[in-house]
Amino acid sequence: MTLKKICTNANLDRVLLKIENSVMIVTYLILICLVGGETIRRAIFQEQATWGPEIAMYSFIWLSWFAMARHCRYGTNLGFTKIRNSLPAPVRRVLEVIDAILWLAIGSVVFWSTAELISSNFVTEQMVMGTPIPAWIINLGVPLGWAFSMLRIVQRLWLVLFQWDFLENERANNYLSA
Repeated sequence: MTLKKICTNANLDRVLLKIENSVMIVTYLILICLVGGETIRRAIFQEQATWGPEIAMYSFIWLSWFAMARHCRYGTNLGFTKIRNSLPAPVRRVLEVIDAILWLAIGSVVFWSTAELISSNFVTEQMVMGTPIPAWIINLGVPLGWAFSMLRIVQRLWLVLFQWDFLENERANNYLSA
């Protein structure tokens, strides 16, 4: 399969979107159950699980990085869209390429530095406080989320460079709600 087919393949886009949405829904549910359940336990029984805040924090980390991946594909992450949309198309295109290069550079740094952390967690057999869950599994959310983000950034960069009209049409029709 060629790079062009990978970057513009609607099936790949749907699969990635389903994975991203599934991770986000599961982590939202974990957060809702933890926060709701622990609030009720604290209010009624005056006790709280020691692992609750830890798991909630890690769920939020997974949620954040996979949400970022989804928004990288549509260019709706950390942008000044009102200003950009008023610029001429060639300027917007150049800014999109600069964005992609910067995001890929940042992603590479994050990816490699968290790989070191996960390796350390694995070697030391560190556990999440109050649970039998290995810390390296929980910390995988960062490099996995960034890997998805980088894949989405490359996908978007391809569209910017070679299928600008498709991207402009997508932006005009607001496909983010898909």
